[in-house]
Amino acid sequence: MSVHDTIIRCLLENGRARVVAATTTQTVREIARRHDARGVAAVALGRAVTAGLTLATLTKDEEQVTLQVLGDGPLGGVTVDARSSGRVRAYLKHPGAVPQSGEFGSVRVSLAEAVGTKGVVSVIRDLGLAQNYAGQTALKTGEIDSDVENYLVKSEQIDSVLRCDTLVDREGEVVASAGLLVQTLPQAGGAALVEFIRQTLDEQRLGQMLSEVAGVSDAETLARRLLAPMCESLQTLESRPVTFFCPCSRARVAATLEMLHEEDLRAMILEDNQALVTCNFCGEDYVFSESELELIRRKCRPAGPAS
Repeated sequence: MSVHDTIIRCLLENGRARVVAATTTQTVREIARRHDARGVAAVALGRAVTAGLTLATLTKDEEQVTLQVLGDGPLGGVTVDARSSGRVRAYLKHPGAVPQSGEFGSVRVSLAEAVGTKGVVSVIRDLGLAQNYAGQTALKTGEIDSDVENYLVKSEQIDSVLRCDTLVDREGEVVASAGLLVQTLPQAGGAALVEFIRQTLDEQRLGQMLSEVAGVSDAETLARRLLAPMCESLQTLESRPVTFFCPCSRARVAATLEMLHEEDLRAMILEDNQALVTCNFCGEDYVFSESELELIRRKCRPAGPAS
């Protein structure tokens, strides 16, 4: 039987804190496959994807979060587009610039050298309101989850603990991926509880647990194991499936081409006789022939004498 990725929203100790837990193994594996990302690159993708999903949980309505971790390391940066529905996509700038295989095991892989320690963490929240919320903090560790935690504390000013990890095998293929976010709620007096969890839930524990049980079948099991012995007070509010999804389409790419200057379209026709557009997120290729480009050019051209 196949195991599906899930994300849950919970309350802890009668609402003193909120908990978001996610299992993302299948989803991260698919995203890594599409970008031919293995080893350290797959770990970076996994941590970022899981972190992005936990951020997109502020409302019950459709919420979209764009998370970017841009560092001075060889990976260049990772971008995640996550939605409260559990749909997510992501890409790395340079997935092949780091080791693809090696001795990985259950010990937490350090991403500092690959991601870098100088750069920014940027978050854009689309809550369906007139304006989006955007925030940014400086990169500190390069480990992604701890940097996103720092963003939540410093930029959004919410006491938070975030633990995300992805395990890979010797060939660099994704074995397991999951994450846990614990945050205080306004006027709930949960600051001491969150700090206790921060001190007791070290960064190695999630990866060790994923290795010991060969992955976790569902997000609630993950949360209860990580938050023991206080798990008896965990109240699950909602559970949703997590899936890879990219909304790109031929029609969307055509609409993007229509935004180009006529001179650029003419150059494509004369020099290349076609246009090849590849989606950064899913790797899908869209080819537009010379005749299709000419139709787009004519559609975009201002009214005037025929040419």
